[in-house]
Amino acid sequence: MRARQILMIAGITLLVSACSEFYSIAPRSLVKTAGNVNMISTGVTMATDKTLMDHIVSYRSGKDCSTVRKELGRTYCVEDEPNPIPAVHCYPSLGDVTCYANPDPNRSLQSRVGNTQ
Repeated sequence: MRARQILMIAGITLLVSACSEFYSIAPRSLVKTAGNVNMISTGVTMATDKTLMDHIVSYRSGKDCSTVRKELGRTYCVEDEPNPIPAVHCYPSLGDVTCYANPDPNRSLQSRVGNTQ
């Protein structure tokens, strides 16, 4: 079993390498198929921001996972991101509630809506 894995890794490495000896001994149909798979994989990644493996992982896990998201410094899967609590400051207005990103310096803390203190 271990030998089969090593042979597969070596074969894939030769397949994607730019080694001219490999292309001279490999059947043309194999080289053409590998090139087509690479073109399809690149097209899928550009269109969906997911690699072919990301699509498989997303399908198996039921999550929206992407290597591109991981490269951007975010989590691998969307569902694994923490939902930050928005910092809003809400005050009653005439028949409504108005919310701001920063506290209103002209109003006291007691006039805030949802104030639990």
